[in-house]
Amino acid sequence: MSRVAGRPKGEMVRQIMAPPAEGGGVDRRANPSLRPTVQTAFERLLALLRKAGRTEILEPIAGLERVDDVLRERPAQVPTFMELAWQLRAEPDFAGFFRASGSDRPVSDRNTPIAPCDLTFDQIVRAHLQAAARLSFDRRERDWVRRRARKEQTRRQKRKGSESRGGLSSRLITPLKTMWDGDTDLEELRTLYPGHGLYPVLKPHLREAWQFPLVEIYGRLSTAQARILGHLIAHVRDREMLEMVVGLDVEDLAVVRAACRAFAESYLNLQQDKRMRWELSAEAARARDEAETRISTQESITFDTILLHHRGALDAIRTLGLDVRPVIRRLTPVYGNTIWTVLESPQWVDNAQAVPDHLLKVLGTLGYRVPADISTILGHIRDRDLAHDLLAFAREEFSDDELVRYLADPARKPVWNALPAKFNNAYRYQRDAPAKGSSLHNSESLRLVSTAIFQSLRLGTAETF
Repeated sequence: MSRVAGRPKGEMVRQIMAPPAEGGGVDRRANPSLRPTVQTAFERLLALLRKAGRTEILEPIAGLERVDDVLRERPAQVPTFMELAWQLRAEPDFAGFFRASGSDRPVSDRNTPIAPCDLTFDQIVRAHLQAAARLSFDRRERDWVRRRARKEQTRRQKRKGSESRGGLSSRLITPLKTMWDGDTDLEELRTLYPGHGLYPVLKPHLREAWQFPLVEIYGRLSTAQARILGHLIAHVRDREMLEMVVGLDVEDLAVVRAACRAFAESYLNLQQDKRMRWELSAEAARARDEAETRISTQESITFDTILLHHRGALDAIRTLGLDVRPVIRRLTPVYGNTIWTVLESPQWVDNAQAVPDHLLKVLGTLGYRVPADISTILGHIRDRDLAHDLLAFAREEFSDDELVRYLADPARKPVWNALPAKFNNAYRYQRDAPAKGSSLHNSESLRLVSTAIFQSLRLGTAETF
């Protein structure tokens, strides 16, 4: 770290490490009349609560007398005090804090501007939510910088100690090294904090009172994560789910984005022209730009859907890594948006992947419910058209649930197991073969055979065919 010219070390440490002054930070709240008014109302509310002996409300903020201290240290408690103040707005001690703009009476709803700040109560709540985030994030950053500065100091002292115990040449060179080493530049150190600049990124998404208890979790996001995930925090109320989202590092998010990209391209059936832009005609370049817009939009929608609604699919994507892309490209034309339901279960993924390519579409969205060993048996029927048509007839004959039950029932596995031997030996198939004068079996002939097979499935025995 370089030395900051002309700044004494002690002064620099005090400036960086001391808690910010009233309001704190450089992003001060814009309305000058709001903060002192809220502080006065807060002090009056504290006095009222103490007089009433409401220790269950006061204990969580014990020792915190300023609004900014509560915002910084106990953001989860802020809604309680704001709601209490709102309920007391008609009382003589509090009516002056809630006087409607242009009136002598307190406001009756949360959307009427309050004098003299000219903000509605909901806007005041939002301003304090954003202030709580700013102050809380700043505290976390200062704590991190303090720890890093101590580590730097310890490292420097250890090096000086080891060099002073060295030989003559080491002792001679030590002053030169320390001259260039200098004191730790704490301003520069702050820029290394993963969450440096976090507040401006999240501020547009801090809007509702239910977010107060989640401010501390928001503060664990890195700025890089927040740029990707920030828009989602306004939709995640569940604490456990938010913990999961915050736990996704940038590498995880890159893999999820890649999966969403693969889905978007397959779902929209758009293949991007890979040539350099200068190689494209104006029309081709325009078409590629339009396709990219559609793909990017679908990618973003899919990303939000996975993170908000498909925890199991997210786990599968993280486990498979970039290898999930060929899985998605193969299954999306069949499953569409329901592919994320399939990815919720490793067993379902294995089942869907086990279905042979020529049977994917005929089985459709039933494929993930078919045991992998049954799909393997069906894949052993060498004539792909025959296998396809046999399953097509089965889908006509049975309801989806009935067919899945027959496919998944271990007692009926012998029926399926007998099919490759029956059709691979002497059964020659051609869908449109003539009904007479041909050694080939056509679709009508296969339909007759399938009737016996389906009866065997109903009975659970292979004897009837």
